[in-house]
Amino acid sequence: MYNLARMNPILGLVGPSGSGKSTLIKALIARHPDRLEISRSLTTRPRRGDEDDLFYTFTTPEDVRDRQDRGQLTHFAEYAGNLYATDRNELNELLARKIGIAALVEDGVRALRQAGYRVVVVKIQPDHYESSSDAERRQADQIRAQSGLIADHEIINFFEPGGLDRSLAAFEIILSDPNAL
Repeated sequence: MYNLARMNPILGLVGPSGSGKSTLIKALIARHPDRLEISRSLTTRPRRGDEDDLFYTFTTPEDVRDRQDRGQLTHFAEYAGNLYATDRNELNELLARKIGIAALVEDGVRALRQAGYRVVVVKIQPDHYESSSDAERRQADQIRAQSGLIADHEIINFFEPGGLDRSLAAFEIILSDPNAL
């Protein structure tokens, strides 16, 4: 059995769709493969490409609900018409080895914390934001922005030459400070 108090934290990146969470996660994993690992989510949304396999395990709504009924999930949520969930056993195994990192919605952060996990929230704020053309995603982003979740850290993600390096430098400060995690 896992002792949640002794496990590594989850570094939870929150922010609007298109703010660069996935890009930042991939870059951080490349820099710290011995320390960080992506916490993959179960999802029912359609697979968009090979990159999705880094972040998601694709499944059916029935599988998510079955796992929920058996108590295997830390939480599950519906976002933009799709289900997202975290498998408790997979997460425990990851956090016993490394710091988990994931793009999370605010309700996911709350659910993980209620389940006893330590989640360090990093709000990703794009330096400029062009709203998604998908009306359902725009509406979901607006609702999430009003959630009242307080972030432990905030990073401005710059979409200009050298911007990724600037954003990663801010993450390096967080990762180098044991009190920040």
